[in-house]
Amino acid sequence: MTKTERVQISLHAQNLKNVAGAFKGTSDPYAVVTLVASEPGGKPTILGKTEVIKNNLSPHWVKKFEVDYDFSKSTRFNVGIYDEIRKSENKSMGNALFEIGEVLGARGNIKAKKLKK
Repeated sequence: MTKTERVQISLHAQNLKNVAGAFKGTSDPYAVVTLVASEPGGKPTILGKTEVIKNNLSPHWVKKFEVDYDFSKSTRFNVGIYDEIRKSENKSMGNALFEIGEVLGARGNIKAKKLKK
């Protein structure tokens, strides 16, 4: 019998690079969490999006995400961080890939990663 558990994911970021552009103030970041497909050819599942935190490069998002974690399988999720731009397309600030087992095995169940472009 495989053991599964409901896992809650919460997010925060520190010292994000301001991508708002010259004379446009500070970025308004939000995050999109996507469950990476575990089967070859499978489709990723978007778990959801956080709230936008205005003018903040070290946001602590309130929204949490829940996922069923099967201890016998590798379960990965991607966190994409974007700057909300009102009259244009939102700008990517970077993303990071996590494996739930690594996060659960880390001290305090906290895992930090540098964003990749």
